[in-house]
Amino acid sequence: MKTINWTLLALIAAFTIALPTDAYAQNDEASIKQRILERVNSVDALKISGAVGENSKGFVEQRAALNPQQTKTMNEENSDRRALYAILGKRLGLSVTVVGQGRAESIRNKSAPKVWLQDPSGKWYQK
Repeated sequence: MKTINWTLLALIAAFTIALPTDAYAQNDEASIKQRILERVNSVDALKISGAVGENSKGFVEQRAALNPQQTKTMNEENSDRRALYAILGKRLGLSVTVVGQGRAESIRNKSAPKVWLQDPSGKWYQK
């Protein structure tokens, strides 16, 4: 099994996100990033409340009952993350799964206290 240096992957990801690609992909990527930024406060509120946590695949995952708007926010966030991971994966020659796992590690390292996180083995814990 191939060992991945997640720190190196994160640095490559940060660098390559800024690299230009064809116009369509760039606009698509820019709009995805914009939607994620617009949603940050809502997603952070869900994480701090414990309603969702950050799983080991780089996505937010439901941990408590959500109302329809919260479910919509979670689903939209995951959809945009998946699309962004696909763009990055294509650039790096990696799968969406591998990119998501690298992003999950970065999120675990940067998360605020009390946020629910899932380690690579699948175990949930509160930071």
